[in-house]
Amino acid sequence: MIALLDCNNFYASCERVFRPDLIRKPIIVLSNNDGCVIARSDEVKKMGIKMGTPIFKIRNLISENDISIFSSNFALYGDISRRIMKILQNTVFDLEIYSIDEAFIDFMYKTDIEYESLNLVCKILQWTGIPVSIGISSTKTLAKIANHFAKKVSRNNILFLDTEKIINFYIKKIDIADVWGIGYRYARFLYSKGIYTAYDLAKKNDKWILDNMSIIGLKTVYELRGIKCFELQTSESPKKNIRNSRTFSRDTNDYNKIKKAISSFASKTAEKLRAQKCVTSSISVFINTNKYKYSNQNRKLNGKVNLKFSTNDTSIIISESLKILDEIYIPGLFYKQAGIIISDFSVVNQNQLGLFEDVSKKIKREKLMTSLDYINSTIRNESIKLASEEFENDWRVNQSNLSPAYTTRWKEILSVNI
Repeated sequence: MIALLDCNNFYASCERVFRPDLIRKPIIVLSNNDGCVIARSDEVKKMGIKMGTPIFKIRNLISENDISIFSSNFALYGDISRRIMKILQNTVFDLEIYSIDEAFIDFMYKTDIEYESLNLVCKILQWTGIPVSIGISSTKTLAKIANHFAKKVSRNNILFLDTEKIINFYIKKIDIADVWGIGYRYARFLYSKGIYTAYDLAKKNDKWILDNMSIIGLKTVYELRGIKCFELQTSESPKKNIRNSRTFSRDTNDYNKIKKAISSFASKTAEKLRAQKCVTSSISVFINTNKYKYSNQNRKLNGKVNLKFSTNDTSIIISESLKILDEIYIPGLFYKQAGIIISDFSVVNQNQLGLFEDVSKKIKREKLMTSLDYINSTIRNESIKLASEEFENDWRVNQSNLSPAYTTRWKEILSVNI
């Protein structure tokens, strides 16, 4: 049997761990620059506030309902996530960490799975303060559905879909758009064909699925029928792309400010690329105007370059990124967001040298990047930068509602008076 463990309203729950006065009180967590809603407590969901809602649209609702607002504190969320995953690693047979707040669990050799699940729910709540839900079934897709309903119908946040009768009962109740792997694009198509629930899809014949969806769609259907197609991915594979972007606290037409931001993003993506021992051959840069403020100037500008030689060298990635910025930047427009995406990765030791690549220079640059990473990781993060990044941070994110880093910074550890 496979289980999906999901932390309930994870970001909001993390904030509540150190603010027990906010239990059963409405909480919103905001995106970078405090721009829009990315997490909600159950109390906020009941008010009808949707994910992605810009904060300026709900100011009155926030004040009327005394909603507590938090800037996204990813240092805190990441640390609590690591603690939860460590508990799982020390408890279950096998584990796939699916996201910051989700993990698939293999309960092999466990005879009483519901009892083991209840132990996990209680242990994680006691050790971390985070409430979790667990959905259990024979496949990943069914475990996802079980978890979806565990939060709604189960008193102990655990739901076990183990018989055909129970499985059919719940897959008849779940909208096709909420099925793992379907998504809203496929859902719209399936609606047009009279398929509204997971049960409707599971009953379609294999040929129809292959003709209208894909082999992945067919595997999803098999999983809905209780046939396992997706195994646990227990080893972490390198990311297929790395994106780094920010929304500016104020719209800007200052080219130098955008240039510094792109340089910093390029530096961080290069560092992440080296950390996973990969090189890239493709760099994309984008800058967007504020669609809410300048409807007549709503522009999404982007450019891409394919490199002659794959690299993870910070200076090369910054240089190429700034060339793209020069090509796409339009003077006079006010920009709200900028970012960089690198893709087309290959592993360092599996990457072939280019025919005209200077090997000795490449080796020297690799040593320089190794030294750069060592100094920045052991002495102080961002101790050494390239000149184009500069040390000013006037473009950086606005986090006016940021909670302390309770678990990762000595100066911000919660103090208790006895």
